Amino acid sequence: MKKTEFIYKTLTHPLFVFPLLFLMLLMGNAAVPLIDQDESAYGLIGSQMAATGDYINQLFLWTDIHRKPPLHMWFISLFVKLFGNNEFAIRFSTSLFSIGTLLLIYWYGRALYHRRIAITASIICGTCFIFPVYGKIAFTDGTLLFFETWAAFSLISLLQWRKKIHIVMFWVAISLGVLTKGPSILIFMGIFGFLTLILNSNRRRLVRTHPWIFLPIALAPLLYWGYLYWQRDDGVTMQWMLDWYIFKRGSGDIVVEGQTGPPGYFLFVFAFSFIPYFRYFVPALWQGVKGLFLRRKNPELLMLSLWMVSGWWIYEFIPSKLPSYALASLPAISILMAHEMIQLSEKKIVSTGLKTLTFLEILMTIGLTVLAYFFSQEYLKNDAVLMITLTVGFLPFASIMSFIQQYRKKFTLSIYFHLIIVGLFWLTASFFVYPKLGKYWDGPRKVAQIIQEKNEQPIPTVYVDGLKGKPASIPYYIHKYNEVEDIKILMNWYDALQQYQKDEPFVGVIQKIEKDTLDAFVEPDYEFVHSYRLDRNDQMGFYIFNNGK
Repeated sequence: MKKTEFIYKTLTHPLFVFPLLFLMLLMGNAAVPLIDQDESAYGLIGSQMAATGDYINQLFLWTDIHRKPPLHMWFISLFVKLFGNNEFAIRFSTSLFSIGTLLLIYWYGRALYHRRIAITASIICGTCFIFPVYGKIAFTDGTLLFFETWAAFSLISLLQWRKKIHIVMFWVAISLGVLTKGPSILIFMGIFGFLTLILNSNRRRLVRTHPWIFLPIALAPLLYWGYLYWQRDDGVTMQWMLDWYIFKRGSGDIVVEGQTGPPGYFLFVFAFSFIPYFRYFVPALWQGVKGLFLRRKNPELLMLSLWMVSGWWIYEFIPSKLPSYALASLPAISILMAHEMIQLSEKKIVSTGLKTLTFLEILMTIGLTVLAYFFSQEYLKNDAVLMITLTVGFLPFASIMSFIQQYRKKFTLSIYFHLIIVGLFWLTASFFVYPKLGKYWDGPRKVAQIIQEKNEQPIPTVYVDGLKGKPASIPYYIHKYNEVEDIKILMNWYDALQQYQKDEPFVGVIQKIEKDTLDAFVEPDYEFVHSYRLDRNDQMGFYIFNNGK
């Protein structure tokens, strides 16, 4: 073995890869503030659970539409107790389960397919655009993906080896997945099981799962939690969850602004996510489609095809859409892509199709670099522009260098170049770029810190404006930095003025008002904090009123 190849094999060894991927998922999490909506809501619920010991209640200011089955919030609460109430603790469980998903791909992939395919698929999945984003943010989706991946591999393993342990693991994964995000995992595995029953020649082995016995047992923890919550509020929360997440969302009666898309939405999401490896993405999708028709020849390929279809295709035809809906397909697509990558290295052929796809991959990664430069120039300060542009520049460099090695018939080195350089992109982005971007949506944290600085004594009540956006980050950070008994909602800035003029201590936060209008009517002690909203196109600012009484 040549010295260069030995170095690259060492850099892609599991004992080197997985600690680096986990480090990538953790880096910057402590410094970057929570996203205004979902992430802050989960952080508020989890941190309040840790503070009060009440692990049932999820209803706090502006968390009402973010209520979900409790497992994700319970994990947040656990790590808040271990690491303190901070961004790192709130995000830790998501990062932990995300690295767990990559380990599952390697562990099962090694047994079901091949060791090289397993480690390559883990790296591809861990370094595509969509996976690290959901692995570094405290949404429920990173946790849910772990249980979906575990359940899918358990079902495939049961068909392969008929061992009882896989039945147990299958139902444990289902139970914990339902306790994380309700019916999502049931929809995914229900379609997966149904298609397997129709198309797989080993369909009789599915009977060994005994769903008529084990499904009620798997649902028991969720039902018991629902019963306890029902006792707490006479069923208001449970009825709301059924209505919001199942009946109206599924039928299209409820479509949240910005969460829609036509058929083909998720195809675009995956194509964009796998741009760093685009030359393998298109052949992998084609192999997935072929697997449906060549099921007798290649049952392993068939199960990956069914996995991809079950986690993806149904969501193309419902009006409500978010990138996270089809995440369950990500491991299967990554394995199919790894299979194409390894197969190419063994055939040692640079076809016309491969050249064309590689040319498109290089063009798209160069285009991303150019877009990153102009986008950062428009929205960010100069100190971030160069760093972002150079970091995104890793992607065309990876595509070009790997193609050069392919053209020289050094296919194994081409794979190593590709995986390592894209990995360097994510390590650099997580360590340098991510913390720099975080300061642009740091308004709510600054608001809470200013309130803390101006009030040495505990504050009975903080009044907040509830007219625009209702960001859960405001109550989360106010609770974190201040001893507050209550947070009340103001309907407009005039209410704030009336409260300000009373002889009682008053602290108020108004999200939107014209400064000229404000100065024309009052001369209060206020400060202004500017902030972007990460999940919206507009900017937002906060006026902080404090009468000093």
